[in-house]
Amino acid sequence: MKAVVIEGFGDPAATIQLKDLPDPPPPAPGEVTVEMLVLNINPSDLLQIQGLYGVSKPPLPFIPGGEAVGRVAAVGEGVQGLEVGDIVSPMILNCWVERVNIKAHLAMKLPDNIDLKQASMIKGNPATAEALLADQVPLKAGDWLMQNAANSAVGTFLVKLAAERGINTLNIVRRASAVDAVKAAGGTAVVADGLDDPRAFRKLTRDLTGGAPVKLALDAIGGAATGVMANAVADGGTIVNYGLLSGEQCRIDAQHLIFRKVTLKGFWLIHWFADAGRERLAATYASIAKGMAQGTLTTPVAEVIPFDEAKRAMAAAGEGGRAGKVLMVTKAYQG
Repeated sequence: MKAVVIEGFGDPAATIQLKDLPDPPPPAPGEVTVEMLVLNINPSDLLQIQGLYGVSKPPLPFIPGGEAVGRVAAVGEGVQGLEVGDIVSPMILNCWVERVNIKAHLAMKLPDNIDLKQASMIKGNPATAEALLADQVPLKAGDWLMQNAANSAVGTFLVKLAAERGINTLNIVRRASAVDAVKAAGGTAVVADGLDDPRAFRKLTRDLTGGAPVKLALDAIGGAATGVMANAVADGGTIVNYGLLSGEQCRIDAQHLIFRKVTLKGFWLIHWFADAGRERLAATYASIAKGMAQGTLTTPVAEVIPFDEAKRAMAAAGEGGRAGKVLMVTKAYQG
């Protein structure tokens, strides 16, 4: 079988190696063999390959890939609730491989009618959007939140989830060509703004919200953008940073923290997994899977590339200005 293997950190398109590895043995008791079908490429995967993600680098060599969807190919002794042929999301962090044995409880069963390309994105982005929307600041119908990188996968999911609950979203994108797609997803207000002029953005925010307070700001960019959003959020508001697309650390004037009681905090989905509890996780993913199966909770796909062309997929995923996600498909995928 083939797998992406990282033996040294660097540019993903140049660093990854597609290697032939031995097939996994028959699953042990309590395990299942998962045959991967569609593999998702997230910014966090590219950063990990560069050695820039998290607080420590994974030991070399390693197989990357935080998300995929697969099919159960074999079931070990004692496994209940899973059968050969079931579609599953592997809750592991080494997904870029054609087949793998995992503990049965780490194979999250999905509806048979779910779109496989969408299912490959179920674990990270929609759950992040749900947690950012529901678990940071209490919001009710009619309230306002703002987010940058609103045309990203997380941003698109968040717009749809907020619209379902009657929560208004002020969405910031970097280019005018991205505005219409966010509006079509349900964004209340969408603007193309470089987030480089705090006073101008504060005025724009007041104009777009009719002066209503913005209680929550979601920041995927970091750098100066964090401070610009802090200037526009309501007194006592909260900024949640969950990404550094700028490549820079968050910069925020202390006056916002001291005199305006603005809160800046971080979010990482791994911590949310640990804190949410089984019931919350099960309910969240059941709801997301239902929306994906019904076609109401989806994100655009820009390109689907064969796993054998993984280097090209890395290059495509690293390009800016895409209109959706880049996915890889294995030979087992028949879509």
